[in-house]
Amino acid sequence: MSAMQEKHEGLVEAHTAAPLTIFKKIYPTDYFRRHLEERIREDGRSLDQFRSASLATGILSQPYGSALVRFGEGTLVTAAVHAEVTEPTLERPNEGFVIPNVELPALCSPQYKAGPPGDEAQIMTHYLQMFLNQSGILPCTSLCIETGSAVWVLHVDVVCISADGSVMDAAALAAVAALYDCRLPRVSRHMNSSQVICDTDATERLSLTCIPILTTISLYDWTYLLADATEFEQSLCAGSIQMGTLDDKPNGIFWTKVRGRCTAMQPHVLENESLIEWCERTTQNRAQQLRSLLLDALRA
Repeated sequence: MSAMQEKHEGLVEAHTAAPLTIFKKIYPTDYFRRHLEERIREDGRSLDQFRSASLATGILSQPYGSALVRFGEGTLVTAAVHAEVTEPTLERPNEGFVIPNVELPALCSPQYKAGPPGDEAQIMTHYLQMFLNQSGILPCTSLCIETGSAVWVLHVDVVCISADGSVMDAAALAAVAALYDCRLPRVSRHMNSSQVICDTDATERLSLTCIPILTTISLYDWTYLLADATEFEQSLCAGSIQMGTLDDKPNGIFWTKVRGRCTAMQPHVLENESLIEWCERTTQNRAQQLRSLLLDALRA
């Protein structure tokens, strides 16, 4: 038995007077802090440890591309790419469009309600749009069919099936994987009309340039940094730092977003490096793992 498992079992035995589920529900902050003081989380992970991840592409037959991403046992997200031909804008006559949308249905978590998209879903959609745009994963000029008259518009629909933390990270990975799985039909103009003809028997992959990966680090009590926080952990954390990494950049980081309060005095997990340096190193390590996972799924 590992030292970490022994610590975890010791915490469990310490709470025998009050069942853990009751103690967690009545005193969530105390429950959480007791684990953090021992440098271990309730699922047995260390503070900088990510959950296992799995990824599959081509899971749906109708969309042009699709993917399924799972983090641990609690977070499950799907993404599907649908495409249509439209006219470009006058300002950018040779550029198509990539339009993401994130859905958080009530069935994925008790915190979400049925009805129109809530604030969190709209924020995630906005962040996903910025993440894809700033990564440069897909040049919009590559979606041009005929300058000034016809371009592709790609709808990247992301649906959370089960939410237990790091949903934004899973959504970004699923969207990227679905784009890599996408095959568009070849198109041509009808000689005697403005009609566009699609040849579904001949398809082409998108002209993708990189594999951007998004990773979230949560901050609790200005002291503890947690990688891949669960929904319970996120609800108690004051803020988070989201970082996007590219495989073709020297420093790897192309996108940073801070949510909530993220000022750390002296995080316990840091050793001779700043908050940002720790986040960058942890994020890049995770990105390498997820990038390899995606490449393996595409080769399968």
